[in-house]
Amino acid sequence: MSSHTKVIVTCPKCNKEHSIRIWRSINTTLDPEMKAAVRDRSAFLFTCPSCDEKTYMDYGFLYHQMEDRIMIHYASTDENADEIYEMLNGNDPTGMITEMRKNNYLIRIVRSQNELREKIAIFDEGLDDRIIEIFKIYILATFQEDHPDCKQIETLYFRDGEKNLIQILADGESYGVAEIPDKFYKELCEEYRGKIPDIRKDEPYIDRQWALKTMGIG
Repeated sequence: MSSHTKVIVTCPKCNKEHSIRIWRSINTTLDPEMKAAVRDRSAFLFTCPSCDEKTYMDYGFLYHQMEDRIMIHYASTDENADEIYEMLNGNDPTGMITEMRKNNYLIRIVRSQNELREKIAIFDEGLDDRIIEIFKIYILATFQEDHPDCKQIETLYFRDGEKNLIQILADGESYGVAEIPDKFYKELCEEYRGKIPDIRKDEPYIDRQWALKTMGIG
């Protein structure tokens, strides 16, 4: 089942201290309601009992979608990311990762809650997150050409009705969305067939740097 612990936090508005629950791991097979709670961020929402101030908490944890053999590690710090990466590459004292590998798990490491929620959305649609990251590079190149002064650029997949879309955020502002044409997605799948491993055998970090390297750009 999912596991959690209690920590003391200080409300940023009234400065009162309260004990809250934070998640160490979330298992969506044993606690199915938690899947929606992660996707809409309500799992991380703290409402202060004293003043009703709402704050989203940020911390690392393991997201385990056991029914689909998907395990996503959210690492909120560099140190945590390094520890997880070492564990995935042999330093596995509990034997958990070895067992997951035997059962052909899809394993990822992400560095933000946005990225975690994006991965869940991608996999729920039966898409390949690697192809989505490659597509994003095309979107990024066009965006940077049109907006050369923008620095912090984030591109996030989401589904709206029957459309697969990429939201473009830059320097804290939304710059709209771009649709992923089904035909182009299929063409990219065909182009990279045989060039990249099976989705469940690839690197745990599938992000912009992975895409640039795979495309021979980075």
